[in-house]
Amino acid sequence: MSTADESEAISCDACNAPIDGEPAGSGLLVFPRGDRVHYEEPPLCKDCALAIGITALCRFAEQEEEG
Repeated sequence: MSTADESEAISCDACNAPIDGEPAGSGLLVFPRGDRVHYEEPPLCKDCALAIGITALCRFAEQEEEG
């Protein structure tokens, strides 16, 4: 028996490219709603996961040098 999740194609949240199989990574979106916090982990393709990860590491290194 097939579920709706299995029949829907997964696409990268950053570039909207279709993802075959498992996503290479995921983002983290945080939405504060009053007293509650909602978290989402949208799927990323391997190119976007790599680009976002490298960008984050570079920015972290830049902040370490400044501080």
